[in-house]
Amino acid sequence: MRLPPSAGRGRPRRYCSRGCQARAYRRRQDRGRTAPARRRPAARDGDGAVTRDELVRVAVRLADADGLDAVSMRAVSHHAGLSTDAVYRWVRNRDDLLAAMAEQVLGTERAGDGAGRSPRERLERLARAEWSLYRRHPWLLAVLAKTRPPTGPAVLALVDGAVDVLTGVGYDPPDAFAGYLALSGFVQGMALLHVAERAERDAGGAAWGSWSTRTFARLERTGRTAERPWLAAAGAVPADPDRELERWFEFGLARLLDGVLP
Repeated sequence: MRLPPSAGRGRPRRYCSRGCQARAYRRRQDRGRTAPARRRPAARDGDGAVTRDELVRVAVRLADADGLDAVSMRAVSHHAGLSTDAVYRWVRNRDDLLAAMAEQVLGTERAGDGAGRSPRERLERLARAEWSLYRRHPWLLAVLAKTRPPTGPAVLALVDGAVDVLTGVGYDPPDAFAGYLALSGFVQGMALLHVAERAERDAGGAAWGSWSTRTFARLERTGRTAERPWLAAAGAVPADPDRELERWFEFGLARLLDGVLP
């Protein structure tokens, strides 16, 4: 008995889901029709089960290295050696993952309660700790600096510290919370400059010293510095933007606390 001419290669493929079909299609496109699926070894606990904490650590490392845009469910699953469906067993969606990342970072890098210190010293300690967090994890700024931030225990503890200090010096809770927003808003605004400078460098922009020297020369040439002494001072800033950002931060923090604390 003669078989009919083949219209393809073997029987039609069957898939467990549309996502599974899409992954198989991408694998064939990237590696050929007969290439087997390849995954990195999954992170596992002592019982051989993948842990949620390790999955979140993978996402944090990815964000630290390549920015928040690099953190997708697919990318995290690839770096963790898991299927995307497996990732969804631990986190509901990307927002849930970002909230877990913030919780993990804040939970492991807390500033301490500052017991035995003056109210000003405690607020300085909290502000500098938050400033350092954004410098080590620039992506964290985009997660927290919003009107609808995550509200996990570590995020709430970040607010508790400043509110406790401000209620202790006589503010009622609503004003204490407003004081926290003023303090954190200043820290986040200054951190935005650091994040922007890092983005410029990652994009291959000119060194900050070269840019500032060239820009000041143009402003001077066009007469825009004649009545602006602050521009002349800005033209003499150090070539290291990190050092200058630290100076601006400390200057602003001191004066903000002068106004907030009685």
